[in-house]
Amino acid sequence: MERTNGTTVALVDRHALFSECLALALERRNYSCHVVSVADDATLPDRVLGRLRAVRPRVLLVNVELGQTYSGVDLVAPMVRAGVAVVVITETVDEALWGRCLAEGARVVLSKNMSLASVVSVVRRVSQDQVVLDRSERDRLIGIHRRHAVEHRMLQQRLRRLTTHEGQILRHLMVGHTVREIAARRHVSVATVRSQVKAILRKLELSSQIAAIAAARHAGWDARHCH
Repeated sequence: MERTNGTTVALVDRHALFSECLALALERRNYSCHVVSVADDATLPDRVLGRLRAVRPRVLLVNVELGQTYSGVDLVAPMVRAGVAVVVITETVDEALWGRCLAEGARVVLSKNMSLASVVSVVRRVSQDQVVLDRSERDRLIGIHRRHAVEHRMLQQRLRRLTTHEGQILRHLMVGHTVREIAARRHVSVATVRSQVKAILRKLELSSQIAAIAAARHAGWDARHCH
């Protein structure tokens, strides 16, 4: 079995079983592992960063999915600036998110579907400053992220065009209320609600209620942001 020189590796994940199993596999190869468990949303990003900086790892393995209030992506840039080689692990297949991690400075993004041996191999290569991601693939993923970011900003701008009343109508649609139900709840005519829905679609530059709902959810939109 190939042995290493005691390189320090930190692991940040919500799932103790996954991170502890990976740590055991790495320790068998003489890596010094530190598991930072993020069990719930009460674990603040600054606290995690503080623990990581105290450990001073050579390599950081971080899961994107850390909780509802923040993402593992938030740890990438600060740790890269600290001179740490960051490897992101994720369950998502969203290439825009993969590209964002790479744009923040991650060496590579790995799927949690990878074998344990493959992850260990990546850690070894990263710790030795070897290239683990082809430049063309890195550029492709970062390009997807940047296009997605532009589209997201444009969608946010269109959502800000909505009036308070239109925002409330969209919120009703997002929770599954029909036009007739919205009219009854707001004590207005069905024709009035339909007119407002048409105004929403026109401002969002979309052609259906389903598309408007999907766009609002995708943008993380909140009706309270309407003017």
